[in-house]
Amino acid sequence: MGPDKETYSELGGPAAYSTMVVPIIDSKTRILTAIGKDFPEAFIHYLSSIQNLEIETLICESTTRFHHDIFPKYRVLRLLSQAENLDEFIQTQKGAKACLLSPVFREISKTSVLWAKENHDVTSLDIQGFIRSVDQNNQIIWKYDKEEIDWLIETVDFVKCSLHEIKQFSGKNTIEEIMDFFPKNNVQLVTMGEKGLIYSDKGSVYRLTAPRRKEKDPTGAGDVLMTALLSKYNKTKDVSFSIAYGMALAAEKVEHEKIQDLPSKNYEEVAERILETSVKLS
Repeated sequence: MGPDKETYSELGGPAAYSTMVVPIIDSKTRILTAIGKDFPEAFIHYLSSIQNLEIETLICESTTRFHHDIFPKYRVLRLLSQAENLDEFIQTQKGAKACLLSPVFREISKTSVLWAKENHDVTSLDIQGFIRSVDQNNQIIWKYDKEEIDWLIETVDFVKCSLHEIKQFSGKNTIEEIMDFFPKNNVQLVTMGEKGLIYSDKGSVYRLTAPRRKEKDPTGAGDVLMTALLSKYNKTKDVSFSIAYGMALAAEKVEHEKIQDLPSKNYEEVAERILETSVKLS
């Protein structure tokens, strides 16, 4: 038998990981989230210290918390507790120029997606929280409503999912089949970890290669990617450069194990180099 694995509590989730780039993107950012009375004071203090960040919180009994069993080539995720649904709380909030919807476990529904669409110029969605459920042991499994997913990926301006996730909900296996599955009215991103990503911009499909990095922890890289992408697109309206810019910051994130401000670098220059790897697939 090997040594006992270390167990510890850590701040996580899309809202928290997105804060890693807030000081860099130079955009006033507001987070809408739910936290419980069990949320550590140290985490609140850290989030409150971030410049250009405003946090609107729904206070409830419990925070959404997961237990991660981390193995060399895979992870097992188990739901420990769940915060209240955010739909009603979100309806009371003001809109902005752009909105990223990134649920982790069904804390929002189509109602909040419609609110985002009606109150923002640009909307984006990370699909993961809509395709998760739990088994009898509270272990996270794939379970979703196909009609709901079809509606979601057609409604927002940007959709992000991993290659593993889309294979689950699309029933497709090859890149050609997957990208043909997507609607042709918006931008769809399929992330592939260290291999980069493939995206479809109104039907035209491209591959971008990720910069080589010494990976310490890829968790939250997708949240960093989408936060940076949306901020850059809001300023430039340039889809390809905005995606490359998000990839540049996501590549930096994987070199850091814990949530912290990313270092100031010329990420635009990194983005330009990423664009040089672009290959049009269709």
